[in-house]
Amino acid sequence: MPSGSAVPTLEGGADVRPRATRPLDRAAALLPWLSFLILLVASWNRWMEPFVDTGRELMVPRRIAEGERLYRDIQFFHGPLAPYAGALLERLAGGSFAARTVLALALAAAAAEALRRLARTWLPGPGGSIAAALAVALPFFLRPGGWMCPFSVDTAVAIAALTGTLHLLSDRNTRRPAAWRDAGIAACLTAALLSRPELGLAGVAVAALELRRAPRRILFAAGAPIAISGGAYALLSAGIPFRRLVADGWLAILRPPEAFQSVYRSYAGLDRPLLRAGELALASILLLLAACLLVVGAAAAERLRPSSPSGGRLAALVPLLVIAIAAIAFQFPPASWAPTLALFPPVVRVVPAVCALAFAARVAAWGTGRAAIDWAPSVPAGALLLAALFGGRLFLAAGYGGPYNAFFLPLPILVACAVAARAAGRWSAAFGAALPAIVQGALAVLLAASVTGLSAAYRGPGWETLETRAGAVVLPAREARPAGLALADLEQRVTPGGSLVGFPEAGFFNYVIGAREPLPVDQFWPGHLDPAGEDRIAARIAAQPPDAVVLVNAIAVGEGLRAFGEDYSRRLGAFLASSTRPVAAYGPGAHVGEKIGDPQFFIEIRVPLARTGTRPPERKRLP
Repeated sequence: MPSGSAVPTLEGGADVRPRATRPLDRAAALLPWLSFLILLVASWNRWMEPFVDTGRELMVPRRIAEGERLYRDIQFFHGPLAPYAGALLERLAGGSFAARTVLALALAAAAAEALRRLARTWLPGPGGSIAAALAVALPFFLRPGGWMCPFSVDTAVAIAALTGTLHLLSDRNTRRPAAWRDAGIAACLTAALLSRPELGLAGVAVAALELRRAPRRILFAAGAPIAISGGAYALLSAGIPFRRLVADGWLAILRPPEAFQSVYRSYAGLDRPLLRAGELALASILLLLAACLLVVGAAAAERLRPSSPSGGRLAALVPLLVIAIAAIAFQFPPASWAPTLALFPPVVRVVPAVCALAFAARVAAWGTGRAAIDWAPSVPAGALLLAALFGGRLFLAAGYGGPYNAFFLPLPILVACAVAARAAGRWSAAFGAALPAIVQGALAVLLAASVTGLSAAYRGPGWETLETRAGAVVLPAREARPAGLALADLEQRVTPGGSLVGFPEAGFFNYVIGAREPLPVDQFWPGHLDPAGEDRIAARIAAQPPDAVVLVNAIAVGEGLRAFGEDYSRRLGAFLASSTRPVAAYGPGAHVGEKIGDPQFFIEIRVPLARTGTRPPERKRLP
């Protein structure tokens, strides 16, 4: 938007934009939903990561529905809202992947619509639609994780609620009474606090910042959620020792487990800071080169336009063509180029840094009284703060394969697009009036490339359907084939009402065959248990041997230690080696001596020694 131009607002509920722009705006408003629907169809039922976090997300609600108590009987580190919502679904729909998909779809749609409305407020016109579409297309459907089968439903609820909070705080429609908006804000903040307390508290801080001139509104919109969620946590925590809540419950935020600290460092890029900082610098150079290309195109168009309007238009299109060719090369590289192009970090790596700098510029503008130094004047301070906090979770590693990208990147992408629009508007006086349109065109090219590339990845070869009692899922073939064989084996081996335990995680099998989980812990990733905790788990298994024990060669993204029983959980691994016997193994990595952490995937089934016969282990290696 050109420097000095007014941001269109709603006055008395009337649209004050020029009538000529309304049809274009209405058509462009569909772009975020079009991107969402294309990727939803392309990725349909290909979202699940069955052996990393999915077991927990499936089994914790089922166990609650069957009468177990969160935090007392079940280890769970986040708030209760998502598990109890899942438990309600279990009671209404039984063991059904479809019911969970409906819940995930509702959360994703709510977040996408809130982003669309925020973009419409911050960047009216087609620019806002392109920004919202990018905020959906780039991160929403990434693997692993993603909104449609989230690694953490709690995070999905919290992010959707906080995005809704920002929309309600930014809503300029004066036809809606403030009391209604405040009730919506309070509901959203309550949901966030009951899902991820630390994110909910960040939302409370943002609401207080935006409503700082209205103390009574703060008392209701921010104070009521704290009171309601505080009462809920107190009720659920009654009778559970404080130390237990810190070690195995929602108060883990006071002393995060070693596993959480390791994952957070990895997702933020702080596990390898020099490498990640170098990647950030390289991504920044790529972005600077692209910006220079756009500026040159705008300047050439400005120079040619008086004498040759068609030449001016062609000059404006040339940089977009170059960017489109580069995007195609990165999305669909020739085999000989792929190793080299893989060395380049995604340009989205710069987004968290842009959000941090934009918030710092806002603070500097406040401190100096110089509004001109503000990078994104159309974005409220609370949204800038929240985008900076979200970006901080991914600061040096945005865009790499961690599941947090799907949740924490959308809002920062929207803010980064607002910064780009502001810069293009201010620089248009110096470099050419076409610069804002060229920047929008470049973002549209990036959007098209992202949607096309991700759709092709989901629809490419290497996927197979796995049929289960809970419904069919489509998985990479390397997982689907051994999972199908292991599932058929376990259905014969585990008696009705029997129990099954898995390492590092196998709750997916418990869920689809209806087996009990006899342990309070559903996951055994690095740092989840100290040596005393390992001994307690071993004692419970020895006292109540399960029908079967499953070992899955799954590696949690962000975990530094790899081999269960060797690099971590050594005491528990030694106990299993001495008290159970392998009876079957499936997958391309199924061989004598396989271990979690090997390159090839496998699933090994073991049984307690008292249950084994004389038959030697069956091993099925798959191509």
